[in-house]
Amino acid sequence: MERFEDYWRGWDGNHFDKIFVRVVPEMETRRLLLEQGDADVVDALSVEIFNALQSNPNIEILSEYVTRNEYVAMTVAGPLESPEARRAMNYAWPWVEVLEGVYGGVSRHPRGPIPPEIQGHDPNTFQYETNLEEAKALLEAAGVPEGTKLVFAMQTGLDQSKAASQLFQINLAQIGIDLTIEEWDLTSYPNLFYGDTPLEERPHFLLWGWWPEYNDAWNHLYPQVSCDAQGSAGANAGFYCNERVQELLDASRDAADQESYMAALSEMQEILTFDDPSAIYFIESPWVVYFRNDVEGMFINPVNVGTYNYWAMSRRASE
Repeated sequence: MERFEDYWRGWDGNHFDKIFVRVVPEMETRRLLLEQGDADVVDALSVEIFNALQSNPNIEILSEYVTRNEYVAMTVAGPLESPEARRAMNYAWPWVEVLEGVYGGVSRHPRGPIPPEIQGHDPNTFQYETNLEEAKALLEAAGVPEGTKLVFAMQTGLDQSKAASQLFQINLAQIGIDLTIEEWDLTSYPNLFYGDTPLEERPHFLLWGWWPEYNDAWNHLYPQVSCDAQGSAGANAGFYCNERVQELLDASRDAADQESYMAALSEMQEILTFDDPSAIYFIESPWVVYFRNDVEGMFINPVNVGTYNYWAMSRRASE
């Protein structure tokens, strides 16, 4: 990208003339580019790399919790059609192992689908702990037999998410469920997630992350769980549809005051988490940005996550 000379803010002061954006899926390659000075700004690195780079005098690190969470959408069909089966998957998730082992203890254990940074979060929403006995009992109640095969789809290059899915695979095996993990390339996976592949042909689990367009819980949830946002109509990849949730989406959108807004959202968060789960909301990680120490003007946008104000950025002159 090149600077637009007629940009309304003008170009007084120090600014970049050109910005080059590269897509580099491999985490270690991104790290190498940053350390060698071939890249100035990098994000989405592992906890191990985060710890290692803290001692590098040439690298600055910004880390903040934002409005983003990561989740595993569950396809509401076949073995996961019932709320009991989807609740079982939440109980089977390896919460502590993922939080402490994969994410190094620097991420949060979610309480439902709304991070605390988003207006409308209810801190009293149910919070899961791993309970394989409860998971197995729920699967039996849902009529899901041992030996059932499930498919977990994700985008390639996400090392931490893959490690989390492998721990999930181990837990499911202990209760008689056979989980296959599929990695899709950077082009194919969004087409799958946002596509209209029939329910019976969709993977049972689809890994994704989300944040709102503006700081509002309704805006965060509507694309994920509205009956009107399934497939290519939004981001409802599991084709979830709950009549009461739909009513509460309308009520929170049209609420005349904070009390009625929160009442609708609190009930909705409990339904989406426990009564009729739409997903496994498994991690709330801080957004971390790594940049060369001569780059100025960096900050983390807590709502428009992963975006950069290129106009505000510049390179400090060598001393």
